[in-house]
Amino acid sequence: MSKLLERPFTRTAALWAVLHFVMLGLLAGLLYLLIHIPPKAANLDPLILAAQWVADVIYFPILALRWLWPGESSPWLLNVLTRLGGSVVFGLGIAWGTEIWRRLSARR
Repeated sequence: MSKLLERPFTRTAALWAVLHFVMLGLLAGLLYLLIHIPPKAANLDPLILAAQWVADVIYFPILALRWLWPGESSPWLLNVLTRLGGSVVFGLGIAWGTEIWRRLSARR
């Protein structure tokens, strides 16, 4: 496993996957906090809508994996695995994008 993480592509993918997983937790906490502030205290609707849009973009790989399991109740393990799998998909996508960008910019 350590030799696998010595490769720059694998290290980049793992870093982006972990960052995506952490961002999911932070964004869920931020949305929870913002939604529970009373509107009379502060009108945070534009901020909540912007945070929800960012959450929709970040949660897209997870939602795409959940479409594979139709139904209202899914096992808790499936939710955990789709969250981890979505983070891995996001990390691989960003790593492939940076690798392609790096190769294209090296040709110039």
